[in-house]
Amino acid sequence: MHMTRRTFLGYAAGAVTSGLRGLPGTRVDGRPVVLLHLSQHSSESVAGYTGTLANSGTRFLHAEPSSVPHCAVLIVPAALRIRPALGAVVTCLAGGGTVILESAAGFAAEADFRAHRAELSDFLQVHVDAPVRLWTAGQRIPYVDYSWPHSAKIRDFSRVVPLAPQPGEIIARVDGLPVCLKRQIGRGTLIFLGSPLGPALWAGDAEARRWLLASLPLFH
Repeated sequence: MHMTRRTFLGYAAGAVTSGLRGLPGTRVDGRPVVLLHLSQHSSESVAGYTGTLANSGTRFLHAEPSSVPHCAVLIVPAALRIRPALGAVVTCLAGGGTVILESAAGFAAEADFRAHRAELSDFLQVHVDAPVRLWTAGQRIPYVDYSWPHSAKIRDFSRVVPLAPQPGEIIARVDGLPVCLKRQIGRGTLIFLGSPLGPALWAGDAEARRWLLASLPLFH
């Protein structure tokens, strides 16, 4: 997997902080918080989640799709192809865990978006519409309005993947478009983010940081 300097620094911060606070990835109930690594990931998004979890004192670990342990929380940053992550997602949900799946399809080529939409529909019954560009140079910067787990306004980075009508709770909208969904699947909870949160975390957005930590069951 290609690793940029920024990603390396984010990983290093997570490892140091986790090491100071106990065995990496452990929780009171023995199940870890896991950041799932896919080769398609945006380095800024991965670094954003890594830095936020590390700075909050959350003990977590990084894992490849082939080596994901049973986890309390599974975060899949900047996902495009869903199939490689499917086994880990299903296992986490079946165990009563929380999965945060962040879509990267807003910036994907048309063929890649079609594959992303088909996999979301076939595997997770999440239905999305074509990406929407929210702003261009000279226009106001759009903010995503979250209603769960608390009200928050978080800056978007120009493109979102809106949700089609479907079961579940819409937890965020931007310019009237539903972009984030929360749904119970068996014993677990799936949170789908059609507006990427990772870049805002990487940029140091305080509202994004508060939202992420509030959404994690270990902070409840």
